[in-house]
Amino acid sequence: MSDVSKTTINLPVDLKKELKKMAIDEDTSLSGLIIKMIEEGMKNRTKTNVISDED
Repeated sequence: MSDVSKTTINLPVDLKKELKKMAIDEDTSLSGLIIKMIEEGMKNRTKTNVISDED
C-alpha cells in the first residue's frame, strides 16, 4: 500500500476499545484492522451486488 490518505473518523468509545482488543489479538494495528475490515466489507458488498444483479 504505497499511496495512503489520512482520514479521521469518530467512533463510539466502546467500539474503539473493542477494535483495539481485536487488533492486539490479531497482532496488527488499529489502522490495519480497520483497513482489513473495510476491504472485507467491500468484497462482501460486491458479491451481494453480483448475486442480486443475476435475479
